Amino acid sequence: MSDCRKTIAVFLIACATLAPLRFVEAQSQGAPPQQIPKPTPEPDEQDSVVRISTQLVQIDAVITDKKGEHVMDVKEDEVELLIDGKKQPLTFFKLIKVPVKEREPEPNKRDKATTASTNSVVTPPNLSGRTIAPEKVARTMAFIVDDLSLSFESTHYTREALKKFVTQQMEEGDLVGIIRTGRGLGALQQFTSDKRLLLTAIDRLTWNPFARSMMPKFGVGGANGVTANPNESEEERLARQASQDRQDDFRDTVFSTGTLGAVNFVVRGLRELPGRKMAVLISDGITLFTRDGDQNQQVVENVRRLVDQANRSSVVIYSLDARGLQTLSPTAADDLSGMSQQQMQEQREQVTQAFGDSQDGLSYLARETGGFAILNNNDLNFGVRKVLKDNENYYLLGFDPDDASFDRKYHNIRLRMTRAGLTARSRKGFFGIPDTAPRQLSKTTPKTRDEQILNALYSPFGARDFTLRMTSVFFNVDNPPAMAATTKPDATVKPKPAPKKDKENKMPEGTLTFVRSMLHLEADQFTVTTAPDGKREMKLELVAFAFNEQGAITDQVGRSFEMSYTEEEYQRILRDGLVYTSNIALKQPGAYQFRIVARDPATGKLGSAGQFIQIPDLKKKRLAMSGIVLAGTPKGTNNVAAALAAPAQGEAQSEQRRQRELAMTLRRLPRNAVLDYAFHVYNAALNPATKQPQLISFTELYQNGKRIHQGQERPVALGENVTAQRVACFGQMSFDNMAAGEYALRVVVKDQAANRKYAQVEQWIDFTVN
Repeated sequence: MSDCRKTIAVFLIACATLAPLRFVEAQSQGAPPQQIPKPTPEPDEQDSVVRISTQLVQIDAVITDKKGEHVMDVKEDEVELLIDGKKQPLTFFKLIKVPVKEREPEPNKRDKATTASTNSVVTPPNLSGRTIAPEKVARTMAFIVDDLSLSFESTHYTREALKKFVTQQMEEGDLVGIIRTGRGLGALQQFTSDKRLLLTAIDRLTWNPFARSMMPKFGVGGANGVTANPNESEEERLARQASQDRQDDFRDTVFSTGTLGAVNFVVRGLRELPGRKMAVLISDGITLFTRDGDQNQQVVENVRRLVDQANRSSVVIYSLDARGLQTLSPTAADDLSGMSQQQMQEQREQVTQAFGDSQDGLSYLARETGGFAILNNNDLNFGVRKVLKDNENYYLLGFDPDDASFDRKYHNIRLRMTRAGLTARSRKGFFGIPDTAPRQLSKTTPKTRDEQILNALYSPFGARDFTLRMTSVFFNVDNPPAMAATTKPDATVKPKPAPKKDKENKMPEGTLTFVRSMLHLEADQFTVTTAPDGKREMKLELVAFAFNEQGAITDQVGRSFEMSYTEEEYQRILRDGLVYTSNIALKQPGAYQFRIVARDPATGKLGSAGQFIQIPDLKKKRLAMSGIVLAGTPKGTNNVAAALAAPAQGEAQSEQRRQRELAMTLRRLPRNAVLDYAFHVYNAALNPATKQPQLISFTELYQNGKRIHQGQERPVALGENVTAQRVACFGQMSFDNMAAGEYALRVVVKDQAANRKYAQVEQWIDFTVN
C-alpha cells in the first residue's frame, strides 16, 4: 500500500472508531454547552414589507413590439401611466437588464446521438454546497406545483419539464424554489442555487391521489358524474344533477382555496428576496365560477388577495396549464351506454365550458400581476422557456401618489404607449394600503445571538462575514457499545424530532451510519487577544445541524471554544487555518442537509457552510457506496502523513494528523500532484469460489461541466478485513501541469458478481487545483 493510501486508510479507521468532535491543533477547553436557539414565529400581515409607500409607487413593466420581442430603447416620454384613468407624472424610469449567459446552440438531430454518447453524464453542480451571495442573485423563481389539482399524467410531465429547466436552463445567478401546494417537501422546499437539492426535490414530486378533478368526464350517463337511470324522470335527473353540482362546487372551492393560500404564502416569502422575482404556477386549472355560472365569491376573493399580495411584493405570476391540448370529446375509453344523443351533446358542452372556466382562473391570476398564462401546449418546458425569456429585461416605473391613493380601495393601472407598434404589459392594479416598511425593517434585522444564528441557518444565503469550507462524508460502520456516548449532542436542548417511519426503513441493526463533517476556518478572520503570559487567545461559537427531507432536525451539536496558542502555534494556524471535526449519526436513509454556523462572540460576525448528502437504504441489500475522501501531495515529495502507519511521538504525530485533516477538508491540490482517494462499498456480492468481491471501477474528471479525462476500467484495490457488508477501496490519480480551477471527480464502481439491475454505483467529489 502506498504512503497516501496509508494516510487515507488511517482516516477510514478513524471513521470506524468515531472520535468525538474536536478542534485540530486547538489547545482549548469547551465552555458550558450553549443553548440551541429555537425558531421564532413569522411576522403577521400588518408587519409585512410592501412596495407601495406614501412616497413612491413602483411598477415593473415589459414592453414588446408587434413580434413580441422586448424593446430596450423606450424613452420616458413614450410611456403614459394612468391610475383609475388619470395620468400620473413619472418620477422614476429605468431599464433593468438581467444578466443571462449566452448558451451554445442546441445540436441538430444528426449530432444528438454523438453528443449523447460522448457526454451523457450530467455533472452534479455545487458539490460542496456553496451558497449564492445576495448581490449575485439575478432572478428569484418559485415553481409552485399544484398537486392539489394535477393528474397523474400532468405530474409526470411537470417533473420532466422542471428537470430540463434545472439541468439545462438554470443560470448561475438564479435562486430557485420548488413548492407543492398539497404536501410540503420540508427542507427540500427552500430557495437554493444548489441544483442537486432541486433535482432531489423534483424526484420527490409524486401524484397526490387526493387531488381534485378539474374536468368532468364522459361516459357516466350524465354530466359531472351523475349516472343515468332509465327509470327516473327528467325532473328527478336534474334534481340529482343539481345536488351533485353543489357537492362538486364545494370540493373545488376547498381545493382552490388551498392552492391560492399556498401560492400566497410563497409570494409573501418572495417579498424579502432579491433579484427579479417570479412565481410559476403549474396547475390543472383554477375555476372562478360555479357550475350554475355564478361567480364563486370565496375563490374570487382569495384570488384578489393573492393578486394584491403579489403586486405589493413585486412578484410576477405566470401560469402553466399542465394538461396541455385536450380533445374535449369522448374517447374509446369512455362508456357512453345509456346516454341519449341530447345528453351526449349537453355533456360535451358542459365539459367544454368547465375546461374553459378552469383556464380563466389561471389567465386572470397571471394577467393581473403582469405575467401571462401558457395554455393548450403539450410542451411544458416551452412555457418555462417563454417565462425565462420574458424576464431578461423590464422597465421600472415610479410615481408619487396622493392621499387619495391610500383609501384602501382597488385602483386600476394602465400603461399607454405613444410610440406606434409597442405594447406594455404590467400588473393591473393595487390596493391603497400605506406602507409600514420602516417599522418592519427594524424587526427583520436579527439582533440577539440566537436570532443571528437562526438567520444564518435558514437563509438561502447563509452568513458571509468570513469564509468557511466544509467537507462532509457519510460512512456506515459497526456500532461499538460506546457509540451512544461519543455521538450524543453537546447541546442541552433536545432536537426537533423527525417524523417516525416504518421499521423496515431503518438502517441495518448492529451498524451505524454517520456523517463526518470537517470545517475549515481562516484564523485571521476572528478576534484575537494577547494574554498576560503572551499567549494568543481566541473564542468561537459553533452550531451544527442535520435536517432531513421533512425539514426536521435529526441531530444538532452546539459548543463554544476558548483557545490558547503559543506564538509559534498562532503563526501556524494563521498560515493553515483551523479544522473542526464533527460526527452526526443517522438512523434513517434519505436526503439530508448538514449546516454549520460559526460565530465570533466578540464582534457578532458569522460564517456558515452546508452540504447536501443522499444516504442510501443499506437494508435493501443493494450495492451502495459511501462518500469519497481525497488528499493530494506534490510529486516527488514525501507524504507528510506517511508515518501514520507507525506514528511518531509528540509533536510529529500532531503535525501529521493536522496536515492530513487539512488536506481532506480543503481539497486543494498543486498543479503537479498525486491524488489518493478512498471510499467504502456496501453490500457487494462475493465470488463463490474466491469468497472475495469482484469490483471494478473507473474514474472521470470534469471541469466546467465538461469531461476532460476518462480512466480505464480496473479492478478495485481492496483494503484489509474485506466482508460482503463493507469493502474499503482505494484509488490514485497523477496530474501533470493541471490548469488552476475547480474540478469534479466521478468514481464509478461495478459489481461483476451482483444482479445487473443493481450492479453499479457512483459518487462525486469536487476539488481545487491551485
